[in-house]
Amino acid sequence: MRRLAFVIALLAVASAGISASFAAVYQARTLTFAERFAPALPLMVKR
Repeated sequence: MRRLAFVIALLAVASAGISASFAAVYQARTLTFAERFAPALPLMVKR
């Protein structure tokens, strides 16, 4: 019984972590090049 509860808890934590990582990857892909690097471009040009 303890093993079953441990496995269920482990699966819940793992699925939450996997879904969070997929959400982070999806949000990272939605940014364009200009949105990612435009704030840094003026700093690069000044140097």
